[in-house]
Amino acid sequence: MDVDNILRALGKYGRYQVLQLTYNLFCMPLLTYCVVIYVFIGHVPEFLCKISGENVSSYFNNTHRSYNVTMHSKQCDVILETNISSILTQETIPCQDGYEFFGQETTASEWNLVCGAEGLGSMSTTMSVIGQMIGAALIPALADKYGRLLITYTNLIAAALCYILAAAVPWFSAFVFLRLLIGAFSEGALMTTGTLALELFPAESRGFILFAASIVFTFSITSISLVAYLLRNLSWRYTMLAAGIIGSHSLASRWILQESLRWLIVNGRNKEAKEWIQRAARWNRMDPSQILAGFDSELQSRERQMLVDENNELTTCIPEANGEPTGPGTVRFNSYKTEEKLSVSDIFRNKQMLLTSVLVWVVWFVNSMTYYGLFLLSGTMSENMYLNFFLNGMAEIPGIFIYWFTINRYGRRKTGVMFHTIAGVSLILAAVLDFVGDTPALKGLSSAMIFIGKSMITGSFTTIFIYTPELYPTNLRALGMGMGSAAGRIGGMVSSFAALFGTYVPWGPGVVFGCLSLLATISFLWLPETTGKELPNTLLEALSFHSQKDKKKKTTLVSLNENN
Repeated sequence: MDVDNILRALGKYGRYQVLQLTYNLFCMPLLTYCVVIYVFIGHVPEFLCKISGENVSSYFNNTHRSYNVTMHSKQCDVILETNISSILTQETIPCQDGYEFFGQETTASEWNLVCGAEGLGSMSTTMSVIGQMIGAALIPALADKYGRLLITYTNLIAAALCYILAAAVPWFSAFVFLRLLIGAFSEGALMTTGTLALELFPAESRGFILFAASIVFTFSITSISLVAYLLRNLSWRYTMLAAGIIGSHSLASRWILQESLRWLIVNGRNKEAKEWIQRAARWNRMDPSQILAGFDSELQSRERQMLVDENNELTTCIPEANGEPTGPGTVRFNSYKTEEKLSVSDIFRNKQMLLTSVLVWVVWFVNSMTYYGLFLLSGTMSENMYLNFFLNGMAEIPGIFIYWFTINRYGRRKTGVMFHTIAGVSLILAAVLDFVGDTPALKGLSSAMIFIGKSMITGSFTTIFIYTPELYPTNLRALGMGMGSAAGRIGGMVSSFAALFGTYVPWGPGVVFGCLSLLATISFLWLPETTGKELPNTLLEALSFHSQKDKKKKTTLVSLNENN
């Protein structure tokens, strides 16, 4: 049954579908905060080693007590300056009595995540990304089995509750565990709401829906900077609580959102599918009778075809001269075409498919690491981390529009090469400018280069998202997307340490991100072009993309040789 025809009959952009999509996108802010919120709740404020009057003697030994000793508190240690016969000597001793923080209370100040424990804060973000991997791997399968709506609203509610709990727990270990759950539930809800949104519209509208969703994603992820700015004089717990409250409307999603019509039909829930059509027609001010009549007609036609298939499936064989088994009771299948059975082993067994997969994984890894790395670095790139984070997010908008205007005109491969070449050059230039000087002009130019790089990485992210499923055959397509997403999550885990790396080598992250972006450019050059081609159904069809690419190369070489 062609569900797209039903959706077209209801109005391609009917009021019912648009309102469903609007609320669907309204849920997105809650789902985008899980990784980047740590920029604001986990940044390290100014601090010094604490020296309390009760424990000051713990820094002295017998030698110190015999002379005039001056104590200087630094960030991670205390410097003892001893005057022995007008000769000054210095001794560095690690902090013995904790730290004294100045400014807003963050997770770093509450749990002393500084000096030797500084990596624990980045580790909590890594756990959030691991949660995203778990959510991406497990939850979509549940949505296929039990329905998109059930899994969507349960994950939305669970994510909101985990934010609220994370704002209250007094233990760092519990906070880290809740961040893992937030990552899992947020990613699960993000994928199921995305599926619901795409299945609301026919095929020709889905490119625009992805474009619109990318715009909303950008505004959603940057909205956390406004929330954090308004709560900047309060504890980090209020920012975490606000994120949960923002998603509290998800309690009503069970009744506002509706199950996917496509899922209802595929799973034989025809009564509910008819109710869905009637509800949509009523909202769109249409008469559903003709649509329902066509729906019933297709159902009856499908049932008749199933009966014919069952009757023709088992037949008595006629004696054959080719040596096949014959005789009464011998069974063979007529008019029955089996689907190609493929598994992950087929990717690794086939050299060309393995090469394609590795190249795709490289692009996903680089995109995710650079995208989230630049966001997490935004808290350290300027004095005003709120404004910098917001501008970093707004830098995505040009990349999304460039994607929209180039993806079909110039093709997937050329668009990806363009995005990563500009991103790589821009980020390396930003690092060079940051290394060369510390003047306001150079700093401003460096920030501009970073924003250009961020915009291009966003465009590449959108490109590889539509490119990946076009490279795999039908029975490997979901697996291909899943493996690409997993490679991206690994990049996201690595990105959580970008800010820590940047504190020691300020220009280092830009060089790493820029060089990897140029590496991704090379990866795109080796991939086949898929623009305007039908999605491959078999492994042979997928491999034909590469054979056409190789044939084109050979033809070009022959032409050059003939001309010479």
